[in-house]
Amino acid sequence: MLVAPYTMTTRGRTTKREIPAWARALKLRRVEIGLSQEDVAVASNDVIQQSTISALEVGKTSLTEVSFVRVVALAKALNWSLVELQRATGVDLGITGLKLASDRSMPVYPLSATAHPEYPGSAVGIEDVPPTTRSNTLIVRADTEEMNGVSPASIRKGEHVYIHLGSTQPTVGYVYAIQSENQVHLRRYEEGRFGPVWVSENRNTYEDIPGSEASILGLVYLVTSDPRAPHTNQLPN
Repeated sequence: MLVAPYTMTTRGRTTKREIPAWARALKLRRVEIGLSQEDVAVASNDVIQQSTISALEVGKTSLTEVSFVRVVALAKALNWSLVELQRATGVDLGITGLKLASDRSMPVYPLSATAHPEYPGSAVGIEDVPPTTRSNTLIVRADTEEMNGVSPASIRKGEHVYIHLGSTQPTVGYVYAIQSENQVHLRRYEEGRFGPVWVSENRNTYEDIPGSEASILGLVYLVTSDPRAPHTNQLPN
């Protein structure tokens, strides 16, 4: 690994510490996007402090010694995905056991991560995303049978679901990620006799959720069972 020295004074004498390549990559990214260390701390909503950023950039603190929540906040502040941060630094962030298929690879998270996309936790997979992928997208893995049906809006357990976090205004017939009683669901929005309702494709097993009892987390606009064969389930473009 290529390293560069920096000067450190200890007990009146000058020594040199080697700066690892991963640390230099962090500083280079920060400089490239025109941010100071203080700016990065602010952009992370102070989840990661300026002193920690400074220690990381000289290799005094390792990325692997920082909590995952702070690593996620750092990546976001540097306008990187976790995959991009991992690739640039070469540091194992817990998703290196999965092959990164291309520069357009994105991590896949549990469905529950939709409730806190700023701190999604550990990835459960990697998806080679199509060029039509929208910004502000979170990819999650469906983990229930509630949308498993026969209509074009069906989503099978295990499929990868693309959620546009910026779309929270409901439209009849479209599928959304919603939160009800601290649980995340994938449901289709409909207007019932008694008002808005979130319906399941598997209605024999899952009850409808009244519109007043759920908050919208984002719009489902793409579903893939195989990264090479995406299907849209009649969702909006």
